[in-house]
Amino acid sequence: MIYNMSTEVMRILNRIASLKLRAADYPDTWSQFPAAIYRTAHEPVYIDADQIERQTRWTITVELYTDTGSLTGLTEELRSAFALIGFSGGTTQSNTAGLRRTICTFNAVIDNDLQRVYH
Repeated sequence: MIYNMSTEVMRILNRIASLKLRAADYPDTWSQFPAAIYRTAHEPVYIDADQIERQTRWTITVELYTDTGSLTGLTEELRSAFALIGFSGGTTQSNTAGLRRTICTFNAVIDNDLQRVYH
C-alpha cells in the first residue's frame, strides 16, 4: 500500500501555529493570511513482480500566501519541518494579484514497506 503523504502534509501544516489557512484547495475568498495551499504528486519508483508499488517518489508543493509582510520566516519553518521527515527541496518567489506568494517544493522517495524516506 502506498504511504499517504497528504495526511503527513496536513500534520506538518497543522504544527505551524502562525498559519491561518491550511488547505488542498484554493479558497473562494482570500481572507485568512498567512495561508498554505498544498498539493501532492507521486509516481512509482519500484513495482515488484506482483505489481505492488514498493517505492514511490513524492513531490509536495506548498504555496504560501500573505497580503502583508514577508514569508521568509514561515518558509524556513516549513523547510525545516519537511527536512525532519527526510524531504529536501527549494523555493520560488512568485507574487501574484496583490498577494505575496512563495512556492515551496519538496521531494523524496518513500519505501512503502519499511516507511523509510530516501533522497
